[in-house]
Amino acid sequence: MEFGKMFSSLDAHVAGEAYRIVTQSPILLSGTGLKAQSEQLARNFSAEKNLLLNEPRGHRGMHGVIPVGSDRADIGLLFFSHRQASAFKYEGVLAAVGALLETGGLKRRENGRYTAETTEGVIELSVDFNGDEVAQISVRNKAASVTRTSQSSTALLDGKRKYLIYPLPPAIPEIDLAHLSVISEWGAGKAAEYASATHAITGVVLAEELPGGGFRSVTFEKDGYILRSPGIDTTFALLALQEKRNGNHAVSVSNTSIFGSTLIAEAPDGEGGPALVRAEPFVTGAHQFVLDREDPLDQGFLIV
Repeated sequence: MEFGKMFSSLDAHVAGEAYRIVTQSPILLSGTGLKAQSEQLARNFSAEKNLLLNEPRGHRGMHGVIPVGSDRADIGLLFFSHRQASAFKYEGVLAAVGALLETGGLKRRENGRYTAETTEGVIELSVDFNGDEVAQISVRNKAASVTRTSQSSTALLDGKRKYLIYPLPPAIPEIDLAHLSVISEWGAGKAAEYASATHAITGVVLAEELPGGGFRSVTFEKDGYILRSPGIDTTFALLALQEKRNGNHAVSVSNTSIFGSTLIAEAPDGEGGPALVRAEPFVTGAHQFVLDREDPLDQGFLIV
């Protein structure tokens, strides 16, 4: 066996959204500044990224994060993902910061305040500790706006990421695992409908309003893949939708995924302003991966 390259990582998830935080690898970035490094990462290293994201080391739901230095924040974070997945997600910021705090990659502060530089700007975080563990991390979005039509609503997050929100169609009585097959078919159909680059959507959301308030939802990425989590972006979007509808200036909304995890968004400052989500990151493993140049499936594969 001829060993070529070795990778070390921490794996973590936030409400079911999985991230691989790359702590050591042959991915060497020469650009100056996070934007230049992000562009270099996007253009190059396809074999290395595939090895980390694909089976047998990863899966379709895996995302990648590379921590780097920053002169604007406590840490810089570079994201990479599968082709049809959104590269930036708030879950990735929380997963990386939480994992690095718990393993010594970031120094603990008494005030719990941290900043992370991303291609979406500098993200401010507030961390609550329970002993040596990260109990939860709070993050605020920048803005959310909603426009409504007779059939759906469009939510724009931070002026960049666009989600289409649909109510339940007649064929789907509720969002439940018992109806997963029909829900998946609906999501695949919507993803195909909006596959054109001219639509420039980040995802499609199927939302069920619950009798006691809040939502149960499923978020589909551009290839029809179902997110494992309720989605922080989705939760912000549903909060903005509720604000748009009822004009409440101090509101919160819960959002539960089809797999049972829940996120809550709060907007104390009124419609369209920054909202807050709290979530707990969980470190699930520390790994070393080896790229064997003799492996005919050296870049992995996806199960479809």
